[in-house]
Amino acid sequence: MPEYRKVEIQVEGGVLCAGVWGDRGPVILCSHGITANHISFQTLAERIGESFRLVAPDHRGRGCSSEITGPWGMKAHAADVVTLLDALSLERADVMVGHSMGAFISVVTQAEYPDRVGSLLLVDGGLPLADEMPPGVSPEQLVQSIIGPAMERLDMHFASAEAYLDFWRQHPAFQRSEDWTTALEDYFRYDLAGSPPDCRSVVNKAAIVADAESQLMSDDIPEALNNLSAPVQFLQAPRGILDDAPLYPLSRLQQLQARMGNFDYRSVEGVNHYTIMLADAGAAAVEKEIRALLRRQ
Repeated sequence: MPEYRKVEIQVEGGVLCAGVWGDRGPVILCSHGITANHISFQTLAERIGESFRLVAPDHRGRGCSSEITGPWGMKAHAADVVTLLDALSLERADVMVGHSMGAFISVVTQAEYPDRVGSLLLVDGGLPLADEMPPGVSPEQLVQSIIGPAMERLDMHFASAEAYLDFWRQHPAFQRSEDWTTALEDYFRYDLAGSPPDCRSVVNKAAIVADAESQLMSDDIPEALNNLSAPVQFLQAPRGILDDAPLYPLSRLQQLQARMGNFDYRSVEGVNHYTIMLADAGAAAVEKEIRALLRRQ
């Protein structure tokens, strides 16, 4: 298992925390989902071993970066990850891996800072879900309709860490016994603040709402996609956030492929939107794609 350390850097609005696995080899910059944290990449880090350096921030408003006061939005996150690369004296990321919201951050980072990101690996995120969002829907309503329980938990209190794990055990995405691992429990525990009998998620709800607007309802993503200079590989989860219909049906990906240059995709069998990154089977597919992208550079 590669050596792991945490770092803290000053960014606009506060202190950004990040995890770093390994100290040599190609740089893999990882960007997590909208209510997630950097521990979501622990299984991937364990798989790729010591021959890579994996760098993953807690994005502002999440994890140990939850005290940052703003600003929010994809461009703020992109500026953070470049500041993180600078702080670690890393010229660029050979591959930037983004899961869910992190894929949108990855797209904006490559478009805004093309010299800092080599290849892009978008994991079930980063592309417009539809050509138009439903009219009259607020950012909070939109994110609630998409992520459901993950949003609801931000207003909940839990008697203990075990009670919090029980909440997630009931989530439709984690009903396969092989997907429930020690690494997954580490990821959930890292999200908790407070102490029994009053534990809660550290995630800043205001950040979630503002980031949802930035990634799904503003011009940030369409403009960034038009300005990409790196090849894009997309991994699709055939099941969605609630282990239901996919966020990106294959018909949608075919439609986007016809419009975009230097874009390819494939579906990862047997995973949903969460387990494509958090379970070993999903992490194995991500690892395989990282290695393939590096060979093509």
